[in-house]
This record gives sequence, C-alpha cells and structure tokens, in this order.
Amino acid sequence: MTSTAAIRSRSRAARIDIAPLQRPDHADYLALLDLTTSGEGLPPAAEHVLNLPPDRLPFTHGPALCLTAHARRVRQSIGAVFASHPDWTYEHPLVHDNPVLCDLLSDAAICIYGLAVEPHNRRQGIARALLTEAELRARSTRYRLATLIHKPELATFYQRLGYTSAHHVTVVLPDAAMGLTQPHPFMTAVKPLHPGVQLRMVPGAPGPVVTGLLPGCDLPPTAHFRDGRLNA
Repeated sequence: MTSTAAIRSRSRAARIDIAPLQRPDHADYLALLDLTTSGEGLPPAAEHVLNLPPDRLPFTHGPALCLTAHARRVRQSIGAVFASHPDWTYEHPLVHDNPVLCDLLSDAAICIYGLAVEPHNRRQGIARALLTEAELRARSTRYRLATLIHKPELATFYQRLGYTSAHHVTVVLPDAAMGLTQPHPFMTAVKPLHPGVQLRMVPGAPGPVVTGLLPGCDLPPTAHFRDGRLNA
C-alpha cells in the first residue's frame, strides 16, 4: 500500500510517495536512520528485522513498521521511519514478570524509534508525512498511544503534531502507575491515537498522566500524587 502526500516547500509543491520499505532500499534506509535524533536508538537486531515477513498489521517487517519516503521519479529514499513496541512494555519492572500485562501493553502502544529525512530535503514536511502515515497505520488497527523520545529542541515540532512532551510521563495500569523518566536531556512524547486515551495533569504529578491505555485504567477526579505515589 502506498500513500501519496502533497508536501509544499517554500517555492514548489513536491509529491512524495510513502510506502513500506523494500529490500533494495535497506542500505539507504539504515543510513537515514543513523541521522535520527531519537534518544533511544533502534532496538537491538533492527537490521535483522528488516528481512522478516510482517508479524501482523500494522507491521511491515517482523514486529516493526518500516516506511520510506521517495520523491516522485527518484529511486533513492529521502526519508525513513521505524516503529515497534516500546521497550517499557516488556522491560519495565512493573511488567517484566507479568507476560499477560506485557502483551496487553504491546498491543496498545507503539513507539517511533527512528524518524529521519535526508538533510537536503528537510523543511518540506516529509518528516511530518512519515510520522502521520505511521500513526494512521497504527490507529487503523488497534493501537491507542504513540510515543517517542526526543531532544528538548524538537519539543515544539512534536507539539505541533499533537504530542505532549515531558521528562517524566506516568501511565496508569490496572493496579499501579508506571513512571517513564528519561535521562537528561531527553524527553518522552506521547500522543493518544484513540478517544479513550487521555492525558491528564494530576495534582502533584511530575508530568502528564496517561489514562485509558488499557480498558478500565481511568482515574477519578480526586486522584492525586503524594510522595511520588499515585493515590486514586
């Protein structure tokens, strides 16, 4: 499936094809992702993942969504995005020994590990188009939240695309609250992909609180943080 985005630059309208990564583009794709400003980097064995058949939608290569951007009539990739399960859905201490919860979270949240555009083609809306397409594919299946890690200077860019950025984000789970804190200077950005997911500012919380990621994981109006703990 190919999505065509009309992207307007300062002096002309460029037409960009966004499509799943193809084998001849692997080298260009990995070279582009080396330019990404994500604080997390690609998951281990990402290069191996590129050779796998898709596990299921929205993934295109194993457990990953790999998309490229090409200018019309130009073969070389000029943009790339890599998305997969967030590492906290299976590595966080609250879920590490709970495979059922791990699976539920992995089916609800998707992480943008890499987003990059070739330097000579930046400021034309290509990164926006790649990210929007990745979100669309995730939303059209079952995913409820998009997340990524970025440097502070990119906060405004992601905020314009509907993300909320903070050094600390809390995710409400059935019987606990999961804290996601990034090492300085990186920030976590989150964006609901489903109307049931909300970002709340809870009294005493060190940052935004994600509710509704899993069904029933909401908070009453009286919820508050005290001594670093969520009291619902």
